[in-house]
Amino acid sequence: MAVSEHEIVKPVDPLSVWYYVFHKNDAPIYIAPHWHRGIELSFLVNGEVDDFLIEKHHYTSHSGKILVVNTQEIHSIHVTKTGLSISIIFPFNYVSKLYPEIDHQYIDINQSEKFSNVQKLNYSKLQGILYEFISLSEDDSPQKSLKQQALVDQILLILLTYFTKERKSNDTIGKRKNYEIQRLQFITQYVNDHYQEDLSLTKIAKECSISKEYLSRFFKKQMDITVDQFISNVRAQHAHEDLLSKLKTLTEVAYDNGFSSVRSLNRAFKNLYGITASQFKHSREK
Repeated sequence: MAVSEHEIVKPVDPLSVWYYVFHKNDAPIYIAPHWHRGIELSFLVNGEVDDFLIEKHHYTSHSGKILVVNTQEIHSIHVTKTGLSISIIFPFNYVSKLYPEIDHQYIDINQSEKFSNVQKLNYSKLQGILYEFISLSEDDSPQKSLKQQALVDQILLILLTYFTKERKSNDTIGKRKNYEIQRLQFITQYVNDHYQEDLSLTKIAKECSISKEYLSRFFKKQMDITVDQFISNVRAQHAHEDLLSKLKTLTEVAYDNGFSSVRSLNRAFKNLYGITASQFKHSREK
């Protein structure tokens, strides 16, 4: 599934949060760089995340690992083989109404080796609550939503009580200027809308009314990936979806997703998923 560069987080009715439980799947997953106002918690029950990139910091997630993406932090996810995991996004407005201090704080939980003893204890509590929340996703009792909301509030309370830190005065994360956000939205949306076409740095820069040199520097600084890499990744992501259907030849998949040849498709696919598109198609046909 292609993911928009900027997500509008809508809670899962009637809960105050959005959540999704990912089940074990042998197919690789790539979620392109994106951001949202909401605060996202990711918890891996089993399996391994090859690369969880949060604001230029790379994390390899393992069983029991909790990662938090703070508001407006650009992040992407690369998984070769998925396990059982959950993502919960707390809408920023919901959090700030309950805890106004979040406007000048952030949640610092991604480096567990730096925890105090109190934090270690509450990290274990969080893991237990998250295991319980995942179990409840299969619950069909009339009290399911009440139980889930109670657990959501416990999770948020622990995060805000034991894992918050003050932002530094020069911290720009979460304080991106409006024109930066709008420009990133335009560029990434343009690529997502036109990835099947002949895209170039010059063409995108013209659409943005900026020089290609400025576009290159701006995008790399903000996203920690070049424009060309982003285009290739988006195309490979869509090619991956086509290959899952088994209905198209490699040549059709390449041309339908903006690649000039099967060779360029294979190169982009391997850079993203670790194997070529040809190898992936062959494995699916066994």
